[in-house]
Amino acid sequence: MSYLVFARKYRPATFEDVVAQEHVTRTLKNALVNDRVGSGYLFCGPRGTGKTTVARILAKSINCVEGPTPTPCCKCVTCTEITSGSSLDVLEIDAASNTGVDDIRTLRENVRYLPTSGKKRIYIIDEVHRLSGSAFDALLKTLEEPPEHVIFMFATTEPLKIPETILSRTQRFDFRRVSVDDLAGHLGKIAKAEKIKVEDGALHLLARKADGSVRDALSLLDQIAAFSSGAISEQDVVNALGLVDRGFLFDFVTAIAEADRAKALQLTKQLFDSGVDVKDFVIELLEHLRVLMVLTSTKEATDLLNLQEAELKHYKEQAASFSIGDILRLMKTMSDLNRDLGSGLHERLLLEVAAVKMATMESTVRFEELLAKIGNGPPTGSTTTVSNSSPDIFSGSQKKNEVTASSPRRLTIPHPPERPAPTRSVNIAQLKAGWSNFLTFMRSRSRMLSSQLNMAEVRSLDGNQLLIVFPGSADSSLELVSKKENKNQIETALLDHFKAQLVIKFDLDQEMVDKVESDDKKDDKIDTAKLIESSEGLKKIIELVDGEVIGVRKQK
Repeated sequence: MSYLVFARKYRPATFEDVVAQEHVTRTLKNALVNDRVGSGYLFCGPRGTGKTTVARILAKSINCVEGPTPTPCCKCVTCTEITSGSSLDVLEIDAASNTGVDDIRTLRENVRYLPTSGKKRIYIIDEVHRLSGSAFDALLKTLEEPPEHVIFMFATTEPLKIPETILSRTQRFDFRRVSVDDLAGHLGKIAKAEKIKVEDGALHLLARKADGSVRDALSLLDQIAAFSSGAISEQDVVNALGLVDRGFLFDFVTAIAEADRAKALQLTKQLFDSGVDVKDFVIELLEHLRVLMVLTSTKEATDLLNLQEAELKHYKEQAASFSIGDILRLMKTMSDLNRDLGSGLHERLLLEVAAVKMATMESTVRFEELLAKIGNGPPTGSTTTVSNSSPDIFSGSQKKNEVTASSPRRLTIPHPPERPAPTRSVNIAQLKAGWSNFLTFMRSRSRMLSSQLNMAEVRSLDGNQLLIVFPGSADSSLELVSKKENKNQIETALLDHFKAQLVIKFDLDQEMVDKVESDDKKDDKIDTAKLIESSEGLKKIIELVDGEVIGVRKQK
């Protein structure tokens, strides 16, 4: 016996089997119960959402020996013939291959014949938008006043191409894309029936790849079942379908956030070496950025995203590196790249240019913020007084050639207002990535402050306020760097190094591990008081600088 693919084997046989189209099936079942079946139906929606399937189920419900009924038996001769496509009373016509007016004239002649065994003669025309204009015109009269024994059912993926005269003569039902959760649940049931072990992450990945199409999802499950002999993991789905690994997307966006052009180019090379289609990568990256956009735009994003808790946490951490303006500009760059990929230019070149452009892109600054910064400068400039012994030839109180003997006239020339030093916006990812370099830079200005900051951790960035936390045991370090002169020196160094105007806020974290203690956790603890007492040189240094020992680190 030949193998039957999942898309045909698990095709819905009743209204209850249809996935996530309750608004359609409920209306049709009520019409059957109340004897309100119309003469023309138009089923619209994306591919694989059940349009033709629902038309077949409706045909079975009407012509079943127990019908009209919302629950056809699927066992009688009429139901089995409709399911197999051999019924003489239910005719399926492909409009793509029967587009002409002559085909419709033949149909008009055939509608006169009564059904052979069923109650109605039903015409299902798939992709009806492919009919020519003259074919639609030929169908109008028959569709408006069909014989009592005839019902028309049209299916289309492009309802905008259907003439208004046809739309007004039919009952329209719009099929929706199936959500990721509904698709994943449906795939899980089929996998269980087929005794296939599939991880939940793999099911959700298949559902996202199917893009709302049940048929596509079943075909993908069929393919992945043939690929893997054991339990199907998420990585199996990535490898079998040539998808972009989610970890790769996180790494790529992190490289952009850190403005690391070298890493972005290296990841681009890795993408091409793996053989992944560039267009698939662009689409996946746009979806990744969409998640970041939603998380940046609203705190109540759970209902808008089909993500597990662990995934959502990872996305939230990355979203903190961008403003909404940054994400929108990155999405615009990727949208432009998706358009340019069809231009014929080398795909690798286009992707590398886009990667470097995004990694070099400065953070977004709102125009209002820029005006506020400018407004903080002096409202008026200072003035300079300049002596001028020549007469004021523009004065109306003096004659043109008259020379005055009075004191020299003083002209006041305004200076332009002082402008603040140019700064740029940075994100938390750039600060964390460049923190070690900043500590090296800070060491050239103050070894003491650099060593104190080395124990701290960059925690968050809210606007231009940078939160730096110390371990709970480093309260003396916190007190030291919080002194006004030290804090100002650190903020100045941040401005010079990152070219960003940042305001520092220090805090303690009792759960944070002390770096000094972590480095020396295998060594015996050193008694600081005994160490000072036993070293005259150390005593003199402390007295000379009026300092204190805040920690001891062994040199490896």
